[in-house]
Amino acid sequence: MTTFGKSKGGGRRKSTRAGAPLLARLSTVANDYRVGLVNLSRTGAQLSAPDLPAQGEGVIFHADTVQSLGHVVWSRGGQCGVAFESPITEVEAGRLRKEANIWSLAGWSVGQTG
Repeated sequence: MTTFGKSKGGGRRKSTRAGAPLLARLSTVANDYRVGLVNLSRTGAQLSAPDLPAQGEGVIFHADTVQSLGHVVWSRGGQCGVAFESPITEVEAGRLRKEANIWSLAGWSVGQTG
């Protein structure tokens, strides 16, 4: 299993991150959470919402057609980090980044409503 966040030696991240203001969903055994996707890499995501699963909780991440098992590695201040059990493909990450770019160009951001 990979870790989410900084890699060893110099604080550089293992995977490239990109801003991604998209809506996504986290599913647990008991609940579904609507979340804003703050940033994304192949190995994890930073999410934002008023109500989030607790640190350590297992989740299924859903965004567009991408789905990945993972767990919450941190949760505070209306944001959380999810580490994916297996990295998503570069194609999937690229598709989500492209979608995020379209929403950004349209002037939408995380937390904005119609």
